[in-house]
Amino acid sequence: MTTPETTRAKIVAAAADLFTRCGVRAVGINEIWRAAEVAKSTLYQHFRSKDELVAAVLRQRNDEWCARLRALAAAAKTPQDRLLAIFDLLGEEFAEPSYRGSDLMNVAAEYPDADHPVRLAIRDHKREILRYLAELAAAAGETAPDAVAATVLTLADGAACVRVGLGDPTAAGLAREAASRLLAQR
Repeated sequence: MTTPETTRAKIVAAAADLFTRCGVRAVGINEIWRAAEVAKSTLYQHFRSKDELVAAVLRQRNDEWCARLRALAAAAKTPQDRLLAIFDLLGEEFAEPSYRGSDLMNVAAEYPDADHPVRLAIRDHKREILRYLAELAAAAGETAPDAVAATVLTLADGAACVRVGLGDPTAAGLAREAASRLLAQR
């Protein structure tokens, strides 16, 4: 028997796949309900609008990505390596030939209004990462954990741009090395 939760998950998964392959604005609601193999009315029972569905996809992607980051950080041997685990995660992603950039940042480019609910969901994701990196920086003994977190995130986002723009899968390793050097100088 199909539950509302499994139906919702099926819709989110179908939308996520389509958004990744085609872009959010290029995908219509009709394509989503067909790909999810649900009735259009069922889709609207779970999501009042496409924007609400986009936000749900982004929340799911955020949760999955943050869980992967936390697992890598937890497995690291030293507090500094835990802080630098974000680059290890990016290195795994960058090694995939199909990597096209962060789903969240790609979606942000499609929503120019900074106050749009989708952009707010993306901002929440970045803030969650910043908070976690600041926790890791504090645990590593950094005296300015918020500044260190911002620096690490900036290097990580820059690495993603280099990976996409230049096609360089080593960008995460280069950014990790730069972050490590900066941390050593503090």
